[in-house]
Amino acid sequence: MSKQITIVVQKKGDGEELVLLHDVEKTVLETLRENGIALPSLCNGRGTCGRCKVQFKGSAPFPTPTERGRISPDELREGYRLSCVARPMKECSIQTSFEVEEKIKVLTESAIMQSSEERSEDDVTIENGETVIAVDLGTTTIAMQLLEVSAGRLLDTYTCLNPQRSYGMDVVERIRAGSEGNGEKLRTLVREAIMKGRNLFVQAAYDQKLRQPELLVIACNTAMGHLFMGYPTDTLGKSPFRPVNIELTQWDWDGMRTVLLPGISAFVGGDIVAGLYASNLHKENVPWIFLDLGTNAEMAAGRDGCIFGTAAAAGPAFEGTGDGNTTGPERISALAHLLKVGSADETGLLQEPYFETGITVDNIFVTQKDIRDIQMAKAAVRTGIHFLKGKLKVDSYEQIGKVYLAGGFGFYLDQEAAVRIGLIPPELKGKLAVVGNTALSGAGLIGRKMVRGSEGRNELDNIVRRSGIFNLAEQPNFEEKYISYINF
Repeated sequence: MSKQITIVVQKKGDGEELVLLHDVEKTVLETLRENGIALPSLCNGRGTCGRCKVQFKGSAPFPTPTERGRISPDELREGYRLSCVARPMKECSIQTSFEVEEKIKVLTESAIMQSSEERSEDDVTIENGETVIAVDLGTTTIAMQLLEVSAGRLLDTYTCLNPQRSYGMDVVERIRAGSEGNGEKLRTLVREAIMKGRNLFVQAAYDQKLRQPELLVIACNTAMGHLFMGYPTDTLGKSPFRPVNIELTQWDWDGMRTVLLPGISAFVGGDIVAGLYASNLHKENVPWIFLDLGTNAEMAAGRDGCIFGTAAAAGPAFEGTGDGNTTGPERISALAHLLKVGSADETGLLQEPYFETGITVDNIFVTQKDIRDIQMAKAAVRTGIHFLKGKLKVDSYEQIGKVYLAGGFGFYLDQEAAVRIGLIPPELKGKLAVVGNTALSGAGLIGRKMVRGSEGRNELDNIVRRSGIFNLAEQPNFEEKYISYINF
């Protein structure tokens, strides 16, 4: 049996002290997680993000090579260590040195707010006061809405960060965390977060003298769906990337009928299905492209009822990371300015004296690493758009009729900057329509249809059935195309 010691944890900011029992074979990060202390770690405990730093008040463990590379010599002498690496062997006291994460603005708006009458494929008699809950379970954030069924009136909204963030920023890290034995912890974290919003909505419905919500509909990518359901994630993280289950799933969750929307593949999930349902793009005859760009950039295109989907790992470049939680759109706007004035060249190299120190543009701090992250992410997305164009069998981008940009990244993105850095082909600039959180609006529309039965499910099945998925990395000349889009 492993030796156990006690650690006194002093939480920065509120002065609260906690006495925790610690297994010496574990890291401090593991013990803090097990005791419900939220951390801003984004690297799943690999020591690469440096955000889970703590200060030992005596009896600090000897610094590891990883810590020597992430913490200054002065701070190491003062007892600072990375909680994801540190394994204290003696009774000790530590202070959490990390700040509470700033609240990231969670997008709940959508340009697509069609009423049930506008989508009336079925005649449904709705009783006054019926309510449903729509959930967009994202990798970074969770957005929930309480909706009145009859007219789609928005009654209440709840948003929060996805508490799984401390196990990694993107879906690849979450999949790895699930495969390493943390699946149940991840499932518990996200279910507790959604249950908190659900309970608030139950109270809100009671206060407004409406019927209690009878249906909760969740739209999410495939990895988040697997972690929510408690499915193994092993097969999502390696070729041929086979999900355990991506069909529409219904069950009773603590007395409430709950629906997890169907996905299309391991990396094109129910959030895209909900977005296509909400936007009605799947019914368009003209060629179209749908982009939902976040940590996992999911993309679809289609024409004449045929749909093609793919995904690219964008990582944290399009999300809020770094000092001050600067957002992806802000960094891209700053980068576009640097390119314009010549402070960065087309290869992405910051000019002296900024290469080592970074540079601030309109209060946005940009480092060389930020630029490299953006380069890799934008090259992956731009390559995806190139191959989607090929699937549409059009000769030029001018032949594409509609381009919908969904999600928070697209909502705040400066389109001029996106074209300047090469994220969006210039021929598509005039065709871009920013549509907001279509995963949430789609979940709401579907929920209002399904509250009385299976209405709406046929259309979901139709979207999935007509969708063909392709792996970007397996396309002919993929590497050549990817490299060609690295430069700005």
